[in-house]
Amino acid sequence: MIKVFLTFVKIGFLAFGGGWSIIGIIQNEVLSNNWLTPEQFKEILSIAQMTPGPVFLNIATYVGLKTFGLTGAILNSLAVLVAPITFTTLFFFFRNKISNKLISALKFGVIFLILLTIQSLALHIENFYQILITLLSLILFIKTKIDPIFIILLSGILGIVFYKFL
Repeated sequence: MIKVFLTFVKIGFLAFGGGWSIIGIIQNEVLSNNWLTPEQFKEILSIAQMTPGPVFLNIATYVGLKTFGLTGAILNSLAVLVAPITFTTLFFFFRNKISNKLISALKFGVIFLILLTIQSLALHIENFYQILITLLSLILFIKTKIDPIFIILLSGILGIVFYKFL
């Protein structure tokens, strides 16, 4: 239980740019430690997008629940909060000494992590329907003003239709 907790604390300290910038890191840790199967990870990633709250927190809570029940879920949820609380406290005490240049430099690292996440998820595309749903979602997101939650729900409905009826 401590290993799972410390793993999510460590990931939390790498989470500059939010949950999407570290999905690849989470996936690597979760799969290499056999806490979830690749199929379970894909499922929880989809569910974590649709449920309220940050993706990272939702995944961490699920992994904790799956591995150690309610206690694991609570501990993993707290593990995700260690880094933000630490950074906020440090920022409060040293806010006048932190330069905007440091924050700007972190943006490039976040972009790189997001690209790695996209590459990691793209390697697990199994069929034409997944590509079709991904491209349709991307086009709707870029070309329309539809709220992303509706695009996610539509993607889920299309996934059900494609996998159950086609």
